[in-house]
Amino acid sequence: MTGFQIPRNSLVWMLAAQIAVIVPHVPRLPVWVTLICVGCGLWRVMVYQGRWSYPGRWTKVVFVIAGLVGIGVGYQGRVYGLEPAVALLVIAFVLKLLEMQHKRDAYIVILLGYFVAITEFLFFQSIPYALYILFSVVLITAALIGLNQTQSHRQPLKTLKLAATLMVQSIPMMLVLFVLFPRISPLWTVPLESQAAKSGVTDRMSPGDIASLSLSPELAFKASFNGPVPGPSQLYWRGLVLENYDGKTWTRRTNLTDGIWRNKQSKPVWAKHIERLGNTQSYSIILEPTRQNWLFSLAAADLSANADIAMLDDYTLAYVHRRGVTTKFKYAVTSDLEYRLETDLSDEVRQRTTNLPSGSNPRARELANLLYAAATSDADYVNRVLIYYADEEFVYTLAPPVLGDNDIDEFLFDSQRGFCEHYAGSFVFMMRAAGIPARIVLGYQGGEYNALANYIAVHQFDAHSWAEVWYEGRGWVRVDPTRMVSPERIQRGLESAVADENTFLANSPLSWLKYRQLLWLQDLRQQLDAIGHYWDNWVVGYNPRTQLEFLSTYFENINASRLGLLMLTTFFVLLGIVALFVLRTRNTRLLTAVDQQYLRFCQLLAKQGLVRQTGEGPWSYNERVSQTRPDLAPVVTRVTREYTRMNYDLGAPNNSKALKKAVSAFRIKALTANV
Repeated sequence: MTGFQIPRNSLVWMLAAQIAVIVPHVPRLPVWVTLICVGCGLWRVMVYQGRWSYPGRWTKVVFVIAGLVGIGVGYQGRVYGLEPAVALLVIAFVLKLLEMQHKRDAYIVILLGYFVAITEFLFFQSIPYALYILFSVVLITAALIGLNQTQSHRQPLKTLKLAATLMVQSIPMMLVLFVLFPRISPLWTVPLESQAAKSGVTDRMSPGDIASLSLSPELAFKASFNGPVPGPSQLYWRGLVLENYDGKTWTRRTNLTDGIWRNKQSKPVWAKHIERLGNTQSYSIILEPTRQNWLFSLAAADLSANADIAMLDDYTLAYVHRRGVTTKFKYAVTSDLEYRLETDLSDEVRQRTTNLPSGSNPRARELANLLYAAATSDADYVNRVLIYYADEEFVYTLAPPVLGDNDIDEFLFDSQRGFCEHYAGSFVFMMRAAGIPARIVLGYQGGEYNALANYIAVHQFDAHSWAEVWYEGRGWVRVDPTRMVSPERIQRGLESAVADENTFLANSPLSWLKYRQLLWLQDLRQQLDAIGHYWDNWVVGYNPRTQLEFLSTYFENINASRLGLLMLTTFFVLLGIVALFVLRTRNTRLLTAVDQQYLRFCQLLAKQGLVRQTGEGPWSYNERVSQTRPDLAPVVTRVTREYTRMNYDLGAPNNSKALKKAVSAFRIKALTANV
């Protein structure tokens, strides 16, 4: 029965691996599920120590019910989706410990461990997480190795070293499969529902929304340009257009799906209203998961070659999948920074972009009428409104006061303190009050340039809102009233704009971005960010298109069939090299010190003409040698006895010193006999 029992060496690494793969999930697991994991682990330890017995059938039923209830309560009755599914797998993983008595049960636990480890990539795919999961896989592999070792291999650290060696040896084959194997969507791109809230720009705006978002240091996306990077004042990352206003909140219109243009479809009438005048920029964006459909680009974007991207009739880009961007998403865009957009405005769009709720903000309406009456044209009126922001004592701040029902009036005439949404919202209101079509655009402005990897990193604190005003013959033109109050925000970013009030990342004191004035820390952060950017580009974002582009630089006319042939050829070449190495080299590192001493003893006997036969056991070999050379029988028997005692007696200490002495005694005896 000992052949079916779980060795202690394997159980130690199994418990260590179980802790390692569950720990990253703990912040997402309900408290009850975490307590069940701890309880099952402790129970298994007590069983191993002989203090408790295995739980009975009804005890296991209670654990199962408690786990299911814990998942249901922890996720508020929602038993489907990404987090509940992973939690259910974790529950199955730990509950298997309570009935693990034989090796076959241990194999199931180890295989479940590999599955639980890989589920972490459903949530994060960064380098630190990849290295941690790699470490967890080494622990699981150590448990698998320990499960197949004899009792003579009772040194856990050597087992761990062997697992790490196997992992390192598998890297060349892994690289071949990663680079050459035809790309399919990895596990973490499966569009499963998740309850995880994602910060980012939303499809509605009211006073304070973007100011709150700008307290976050989280990354929004990275943009890599094929040529020189445009200046900060040109980096307006357009994402959403808000046209509806109810007196408090700006929102998108609800019928956006009525006008949608996908790649390779015939161009609709509204899409022909984009006039591209030059200053073309080609770039790619790696967008962080948002669980939303909107994408970001510079103005006058052209449709990407990606079939999953569409353009809406407000000239913004969208991801066509229903569940939105659930993982890092890379897409290529071409934009013309000089453009004319929709020079002919339909009556429907004009009515929608001049509409205001009746009776709201009377003082702002009166100011708009006065300024418009004195203006000579729509453009002159826009300039007069912008001059009003510049001449009055407006302040750009992340901590604006709370406004009442007539928030536009209170902001323009009373507080005069606000963030970009205050300026954009009040400006569009003033335009519409004068009958000029105007709307709000939400997105990001600026970004941090990383010269090491030549990309722009845009963070959540770069969130921004501005206005678009429609001019006769010119179409929609971007107007940013924030520039009149705080030009530093546009040219040098949020940190410079709010330097005096010390509110930049006030809620994130441990963020690296808060200490960009420390040059050594800034250099270190940018180096690490550059490494992460290459990882996102070439590992996380290694899709079929990227694979073909990469391989086409080394192989002409690469296609699916040639790719498969190249992969198989490389695979078998590496396999042949490994086979030759194994056949030509005897790897004694897998042997214990006791085994190595016995093999040395067999080599000494071979020099005496007594070669050990294939498959001949120690005592059979001893008997044949004793009959052939009675003079060597005592020392040969002593060596055989020590070896079998250390290798097969479970109670014997695994100490090779006694065997080494016996082998030395045999050598002396053999030399004396030859003399």
